[in-house]
Amino acid sequence: MTLRFGKYKGQEFNSTPNSYQQWLLKQDWFKMPKALSLHHQLNGWDGYSKKGQAVYDAIFEQEKAAALKQDCRGGICTCCEDSMYYGM
Repeated sequence: MTLRFGKYKGQEFNSTPNSYQQWLLKQDWFKMPKALSLHHQLNGWDGYSKKGQAVYDAIFEQEKAAALKQDCRGGICTCCEDSMYYGM
């Protein structure tokens, strides 16, 4: 994450001094709000609402992306030139 403020503006968070990172992480204004997981948002979905369908679709897309990454690591994808299935 690139910092957009303060003494280290424009630098990557991980490249700043450890003491600054610790201080920043303790600041309430810096903490990201805890978002509900997609699976938690789907809890109680009856299969009919548009919001529930959108959440379900987002979960499906995340799972597809994770599976594609796993295929790339295993050399069985169609997108990497060194894969046995490249170009299919």
